[in-house]
Amino acid sequence: MKITITRLTTFAILSVSLGAWAHIARAANPVYVGASYGLYKSTDRGATWTNVDIPLNNPLLSGPVTVFSLSMDPHDASKIYLIGHATAYAFFASPDAGRTWSATPFIGLSPGHLAVDFAGKVIYLTATAASSYAVLYKSTDTGATWTRLKIPNTPTTPASRFPLGSEVTTFVPDPTVSGTLYALTFGQEFFKSVDFGGTWTQISNSGVTLTSGGVAPQTIIRGIYVDPRDPLTWYDGTEHTFNPASCPVTNGGLCGLFKSTDGGATFTGLSIPSNFVSSVSFGASSGTVYAAADVTGLGGTVMRTTDGGGTWTPLKNGLFTPHAEDGKIWADPTDAATIYVNANSVINRFSVSTDAGAHFTQSVIPEGPPGCGPSTGCQRQSIYDVLIAPSSQPIISAVVNAASLQPPIVPNSWVTIFGTNLASKTDNWGHAIVNGQLPTSLDGVSVTIGGKAAYVYFISPGQINVLAPDIPAGPVSVTVTTAGVTSATYTATAAQYGPAFFEWPNSQPVATRQDYSYAVKAGTFAGATTVAAKPGDVLILWGTGFGPTNPAPPVIMVRMMSV
Repeated sequence: MKITITRLTTFAILSVSLGAWAHIARAANPVYVGASYGLYKSTDRGATWTNVDIPLNNPLLSGPVTVFSLSMDPHDASKIYLIGHATAYAFFASPDAGRTWSATPFIGLSPGHLAVDFAGKVIYLTATAASSYAVLYKSTDTGATWTRLKIPNTPTTPASRFPLGSEVTTFVPDPTVSGTLYALTFGQEFFKSVDFGGTWTQISNSGVTLTSGGVAPQTIIRGIYVDPRDPLTWYDGTEHTFNPASCPVTNGGLCGLFKSTDGGATFTGLSIPSNFVSSVSFGASSGTVYAAADVTGLGGTVMRTTDGGGTWTPLKNGLFTPHAEDGKIWADPTDAATIYVNANSVINRFSVSTDAGAHFTQSVIPEGPPGCGPSTGCQRQSIYDVLIAPSSQPIISAVVNAASLQPPIVPNSWVTIFGTNLASKTDNWGHAIVNGQLPTSLDGVSVTIGGKAAYVYFISPGQINVLAPDIPAGPVSVTVTTAGVTSATYTATAAQYGPAFFEWPNSQPVATRQDYSYAVKAGTFAGATTVAAKPGDVLILWGTGFGPTNPAPPVIMVRMMSV
């Protein structure tokens, strides 16, 4: 057999297995803690903390700032918002990850919970006016002004008692759809709005409506938690402490935590052995959920499920003392190994796990301002809220030959970039080629190699495939820009030659026949009929990085024929 180069051509990369690069190291996400003596930030998973300076340039405010509730723009982790108290309650906003702040005092309002709409343009909070009760407000100008929203009255929340509409116990913006939010009222009723709170639809009657029929008896809903991947999936933390005897009756002995798959209309009891679940958080891996629960015989315990609530495993017994009523959990949304736990809101007992709950270590947050101690009259630091802010900056972890998945890269050849936050979606250039011109930007993602624009073929959060520009051999700088944010420079190595063939699964070289049908053994691809190569077949092998040719083509790719 001999291999003959028959012609040079430009082509799109076929699907290539990239299992060897499935694990990519991830930098620690910044985490903020709101406490009685200010806002604290860690960039090393809670190993160390720094106080975030919040200047008070309003005459109605004077420090220190007690931080009660934290939130951020879902698409821009540098836009941080908080509700704090500094002589008066105020709304604070930072556009640059805490470097600068604006403050808007609340006159006559005591705010509570804070959250941001999916698109980041609308901010919501609950607040209580003097001699009133908690209602919902929204702002479309970053807290400069607030509009009161009215949730309809019901027989359990009549207008005679609730003239401003039903009292809001808690609320959650839809994690995937702008304008949609859900609210739980004092009457234990769920409401939904699809127009930023302008109008509301009641989606359940009072209490936890069971999928099997009826309502879970003697159940107090402590919080609603909407799955960030699927807004129809809810987890409701509940308590039965006022009537613990109702637990064995509720839904066949299941109580404490209920799950809905129809957006809160009906619920099914989950087999968590607790009559009190105070906090729920979703892990980075689909199906992984954490709960702070009072478990019989174990006390306040961190519980975990990896199958969407089917089964539960205790991770840390007795972490919440004396019970789980004040316990809260925050799982890192992009790092499956990191979990933060506050054991008690009035005691500085904050813990972190960096191994998915196998071990928890106390993370020491400073006890107030410098010089604070018992002799100065400072109270102990209380922790109220936690915000994990995944960095929006693209991070490059590797730049390699797209076929061999090894350095070096070669001018005018296919290159694969691995990392995190590389793109907000998965796409390819199929819709972006205009008049035969290949795109240097795809959905706001662009790449430079050696200071020159690369042609962007495929994008995803963890991987980009590009055609390298004409670059010299040696060290070359690589950057990725996504949504206007540019990565730190990564230094890759370029060489004149770096030949490699693309591979199908099981190390089979990517080969096609002259009609471009796959020459690969049967069963390689589920649902696709493929035929292995046989003697006499004329095959095309697909590769990259074969170096310069004579004459030089616009893009160097080698198609090879076996005869």
